[in-house]
Amino acid sequence: MNILRFYIGKTILATSIMTLAMLAIIRVLFTLIDESGDFGKGSYQFVDGLSYSLLLAPQYIYEFFPMAILIGSIAGLGLLASRSELTVMRAAGKTTMQIVGSALSYGLILIAFAIFLGEYVSPKTTRMAEDIRNRAILGDQLVKGEQGVWVKDGGKMVHVKDVIGNERMEGVSIYQFDQSQTLESVIHASSALLDNNIWQLKNGYKSIITQDGIERQRFDAFEWQTNIEMENLSVLSDDPETLDIVSLYTYRQYLANNGLETQSYDLAFWRKLIQPISTAIMIVLAASFVFGPMRSVSMGARVLVGVLTGMAYFFAVRTFGPVSLVFGMPAIFGAILPPAIFAAGAWYLLRRAG
Repeated sequence: MNILRFYIGKTILATSIMTLAMLAIIRVLFTLIDESGDFGKGSYQFVDGLSYSLLLAPQYIYEFFPMAILIGSIAGLGLLASRSELTVMRAAGKTTMQIVGSALSYGLILIAFAIFLGEYVSPKTTRMAEDIRNRAILGDQLVKGEQGVWVKDGGKMVHVKDVIGNERMEGVSIYQFDQSQTLESVIHASSALLDNNIWQLKNGYKSIITQDGIERQRFDAFEWQTNIEMENLSVLSDDPETLDIVSLYTYRQYLANNGLETQSYDLAFWRKLIQPISTAIMIVLAASFVFGPMRSVSMGARVLVGVLTGMAYFFAVRTFGPVSLVFGMPAIFGAILPPAIFAAGAWYLLRRAG
């Protein structure tokens, strides 16, 4: 049994890794083509775009993981079926569930790799990619640090601690300099809200520096005239899907404690938790296809069905989650329903196959 388990697992690992590599290469190429429109902005050139695209590859692999495992597992098990090896195994007394169990046991290696990639590799490489892109395009107009970002705004230097969505900043400090680069005034505000295309600073104070000293004026609301574009500050607003699970939970708590919207982070959090289960479901689904309705079809047909089913799962996950939030459903419901539907389908097909 151990030899059979190793043989089945080795085959599925090989086909799944090949599928992951192909999908990642295609996605990186599309990203590079998309980035070509920004070549020439600042110092952003082909080499920067290529570095940016390659550094995003771990995130793409993580996103495509369940779909790639489904396609790879169908291809691997289909390869064994086309050589009648699965038939021989069953004739030797191995049940369908034992063969599926062998595939799942080696699937744990893939699941562990996905967890490592999503928690430790892709968050770091994604930030590196964004830093390369922003530094090349924006140059010295923007400097990102551990505690926020510095942005040049005419004769002012602005520090923003955090950006939430497209209409809110947290921890805004504005330093006004004269023509001789002497500090004239400093404004500190707890937050800034976009209201009718005008930024309003909230709960802060303005310190005016004169020869006689510093004059401080407090305010509840203060209109802020700025030329800063939100796309320049998007470097602070990380996509929830690119964060590790600890950062997601911590940031979600921060938003909740400040009475801010948490749904998108809740959805990303539950997707992260369910991703390993989804990968296992894809392996079972692949086995249900091979042992069920696709038992005697060609390899090309199996791969085609795998690609179509994988794409259906990918778009179901990407679509149903946001739609469920729009209709006020709990985030966990939006994250768990697509895998649950595919799991029910896999179980039904396996039961029919015996």
